[in-house]
Amino acid sequence: MAGGSAPPAAADAEGPEPPGWYCFSDQPRLAEWDGTVWTGTTHVATAGPMLPGPPPAFAFLLQPWFRWMAVGQALVILPGLLSGSTGNALWSWLSAIGYLAFLTGSVLLVTRFLELDQLDGMRLLTWIGIGSGVVAFGVGFGLEILSDTAFARPTTLWLAGPIEEGGKLLVPFLLLVFGSRRFAVPRVGLYLVLVCGATVGVLEGVEYEARPDFPWAHLQMALLRPSAELLHVFVAGFAAAVIWLAAWRRGRALTGAGAVAFLVAAGIHSLHNGMITFFHVDPKQFNATLARSLREAIDKGLVGAVPALLIAGLLYLLVRHGARELTGPGDIVPSPPPWRPRIKPWGCDVPYEDRAPGTWSGHAVPTHGVDPRFVAPPPAPPGWYTVGGDPGLQAWWTGWAWTRPHRWNGSWWQPL
Repeated sequence: MAGGSAPPAAADAEGPEPPGWYCFSDQPRLAEWDGTVWTGTTHVATAGPMLPGPPPAFAFLLQPWFRWMAVGQALVILPGLLSGSTGNALWSWLSAIGYLAFLTGSVLLVTRFLELDQLDGMRLLTWIGIGSGVVAFGVGFGLEILSDTAFARPTTLWLAGPIEEGGKLLVPFLLLVFGSRRFAVPRVGLYLVLVCGATVGVLEGVEYEARPDFPWAHLQMALLRPSAELLHVFVAGFAAAVIWLAAWRRGRALTGAGAVAFLVAAGIHSLHNGMITFFHVDPKQFNATLARSLREAIDKGLVGAVPALLIAGLLYLLVRHGARELTGPGDIVPSPPPWRPRIKPWGCDVPYEDRAPGTWSGHAVPTHGVDPRFVAPPPAPPGWYTVGGDPGLQAWWTGWAWTRPHRWNGSWWQPL
């Protein structure tokens, strides 16, 4: 019998972690990491690492993403004030700088625990994401004009979900299908779609801020639109996280989990745009809802910003639900509990709880942030061991008895 070494716990790391079994939470449970993503295979362990709890309540104030968004919001409001005070709508076009900063912060918010600095060619990926956003905006704009012509504006509002979410996924998904293997990496796909969504948000936000006929209405849009544009980043980001993770695990672009994620994203977007039809609001009466004075602009802008922020908060929880599954072993310790993966079985070939792992990888157990009692496990810890010298036959050792022998059938470990 050849025994496996103790499983490593996830902790800080300077580079990509090698394939192996890692603790992904403070629960006594292990997950398999293939060097790029979690495979979806998990198994119980005898102990879990001691991981940090949530950060202090206002720690986000010191985070780069918050500074980008705060500065961006201010730079969106300033052109609105200039447009209102001078009566010149041209000032509102300067809000593009603010939208760019604000939505850059939203991308940093979602990716701050995903070790994007380990990806090759980040500058090129950023430009591809921006180009994808320009294409998505053009496709969405054109299709919605056609829909307005063929049907009516309320129908177009309900079609906005599949049109706009499909547009944002269009170029990144084509790269997933026809591009090199680098575009199949889930973190790459997520980043491309997040940048694409942010680009769409910048273009749409500037369009809305420059559109009003009344000078002070530009300020109303400046208070409302930045929070509303977060939908383009968060909803598409959720779909991308699931689509790319499931595609990597299944080895093909089209998966059931990915299709469901797209339908969820499209449905949320359509509901967000179309729910005004429940209140018999005529979308063509855009100017009738706009402010004509400074006081009215502030009142209407803040009243609109509150629900927009609440919706953005809920959508952030949605994108986090998907993106947390891409948090690697090296970021388990520094990330707060809500960003540690739960190892969802998206795209797994067989039920992940029934897939037996092989012998534990022999990497050293890191000590930073880990309970010392876990660093020094007892002899012959529970784990999977080769039986009788046959590498195709393994059995689970509980620490005191043998259970669950499995044989490799060429594709997976099959219980005997």
